[in-house]
Amino acid sequence: MLDRETNVVAFKPRTAVAHHPRSLMERVYAAGSLALRADDRATKMAATMLQALGFLVIEEILADGTLRRLERGQAKQALDRPWRLSKPAFSGEIGVPDGGGALPT
Repeated sequence: MLDRETNVVAFKPRTAVAHHPRSLMERVYAAGSLALRADDRATKMAATMLQALGFLVIEEILADGTLRRLERGQAKQALDRPWRLSKPAFSGEIGVPDGGGALPT
C-alpha cells in the first residue's frame, strides 16, 4: 500500500552572490566607484583584501551622507555601515572611471 503523505524539505534561503575579487575590481574600475550595502559582508571582505594590496579605496558612508576614508586597519571595525569602493588615484583623483562610466556587460 502506498503512503499518501508527502515529504517536504525546507531549503535555506539563497544568500547574496559572492563575486570573485577580480570581478569586483573590474566593476569598480569601470564605473569609478561602487556603493555597498551594510549587510554585504562577503563583498566587503574581498574589498578589504584588495585595499590591503592597494587596488581599492574604501570610504564609509556616514548617517548624514558624508564619506570618511577608511585606512587599512579601520575597515574591519566599520563593517556595519554602508561603504563606497573607489578606484585609487594612480594619475589624478580618486574614483575616475576607466570605462567612461559604463559597466561591463
